[in-house]
Amino acid sequence: MTIISTRSDNSNFILHKTFTSKLFLPIAKYVNWKLENNWDDYDELYHALKYIEEIKKIEGVWFEIHTIEKDDEIKGVLTIVGGAIHKLEKLDGFKNEKTILLKYFHIIEKGKGYGSYWLNSVIIPYYQNKGFQKIYINSSHPKSFNFYNKIGSEVKSYSKKSDNKLYKRICKSFLISID
Repeated sequence: MTIISTRSDNSNFILHKTFTSKLFLPIAKYVNWKLENNWDDYDELYHALKYIEEIKKIEGVWFEIHTIEKDDEIKGVLTIVGGAIHKLEKLDGFKNEKTILLKYFHIIEKGKGYGSYWLNSVIIPYYQNKGFQKIYINSSHPKSFNFYNKIGSEVKSYSKKSDNKLYKRICKSFLISID
């Protein structure tokens, strides 16, 4: 565990090299919110945990978990995946050796500027300093599409069914240039 940055409100932006399921608590809270509000039946927590276990088995692929923590509570989480990402995603039209994937980006306290600050002031500079040039993101959260369009470009649009095939989920992929 390494503190990469601290914000003026004493929120710490932490890099975890070792995974524990506790780090995904913000995802669990989001899934619970969706259940309480009849949003949809896609279980991001299940898929995120499964994704981590699957990529652990793929040679040449690595991941790092980042959290926002304040007052000993995890307020947000995101996963960065790198290495041989062509084994995970078909990335058309550009070389992906210098590209990382941003996966499972969830923040508990919405509307406080954490996401924008975290991505623009912590994550992008951190990986830019490591020589990465692009961040590829898949999202099925319509409220995040405008945010990603402001800092990157939409490269793909598609839809998929929810876990129990009850809902149609609109999905978009974005590419953020960080070089």
